Amino acid sequence: MLYYDFMVEKRIKKIQEELRKKNCDAFLVTNPSNIFYLSGLKGAAEEREFLMIILKDGFRVITTRIYQAEIKKKIPQKNFIIAKERGSLFEEALKVLRKHQRIGFEKEDLKYDEYENLKENLGERRFLPLFRITEDLRRNKDREEIKIIKKAAEITDKTFYSILKIIKPGLTEKFIQRKLIETMEDLGVEGLSFEPIIASGKGSAEPHYSLSNRKITNNEILLIDMGAKYKGYCSDFTRTIFIGKAPERFRRLYNIVLGTQEMAIKKCRGGYSIKKLYQEAAENFRKYKEDKYFLHGLGHGVGIEIQESPNIAENSEGRFENGMVFTIEPGLYHKNFGGIRIEDLCLINEGCQVLSKATKELIEIK
Repeated sequence: MLYYDFMVEKRIKKIQEELRKKNCDAFLVTNPSNIFYLSGLKGAAEEREFLMIILKDGFRVITTRIYQAEIKKKIPQKNFIIAKERGSLFEEALKVLRKHQRIGFEKEDLKYDEYENLKENLGERRFLPLFRITEDLRRNKDREEIKIIKKAAEITDKTFYSILKIIKPGLTEKFIQRKLIETMEDLGVEGLSFEPIIASGKGSAEPHYSLSNRKITNNEILLIDMGAKYKGYCSDFTRTIFIGKAPERFRRLYNIVLGTQEMAIKKCRGGYSIKKLYQEAAENFRKYKEDKYFLHGLGHGVGIEIQESPNIAENSEGRFENGMVFTIEPGLYHKNFGGIRIEDLCLINEGCQVLSKATKELIEIK
């Protein structure tokens, strides 16, 4: 049996253990990312192209004829059902669920009309809203997932170095973004983790800047935030450079951000409080009277989705654990000057291993 097949089987067994603890007979999985994690099957994220039902002693995957060739390669025949069309996926799911009394569903994903459909057709059953059952498993990556994420991070690093070679005054943000995407595609990605952010000048002070046709000019900031998607897994990466000779104000802020990131990476390890790490980063900014310009969390988990657990923020709970993959991305955003963010992808392996390898030295494009 292939390693990935073995891990999928192991993941399903862990879900079944949770179902037994909750006295749940069947668990309807609708989130496409969770279905991919539990089966290796992936459709369009915005559509219901697969449904999955985890039972105490087995599972079923339901899809349409469009995916029948793929599902036959990955799932034993006894475990899948082919519906005639997308609109009949729930009809097939109902046939399976009718045999069970206590039915769990994903509290954060099931749509209201889908819930009404279940209640109307299976009204005498008890429905159990389950919270983050699969997502909690996804938080700690196994060795195959880590291998894939490392490759995604490697592609991101290579893309950054490639893009540095073409950046010059006069190019538009959209042109740089287009070249960035082309480079990642040439390096073998299957897609993007998110639409890359190319924020120039004062636009860099907006953490989620909207791309424009603005031309970059001399003597301004350029922030590049990007991520590759490789074999279903994401990377995330940000660097901030200066076009021309960087002024003292930029150098000062850059060094504060870099120092804060390096401090957080050094302290971060298995067993360390997630909330405390955020607080220490914020306190470091406060030391320089810059804390009010720190506008977001210190980082977030990365995996099948670009935003996963753990969230490294003021109200976070829990501690870092081996296998967690996440960003460390402190930033300062001065509205009338610009923003500086430095973001690396990290892995807890007792200590904190940085997966992003691109330089963090201050880069000036002269």
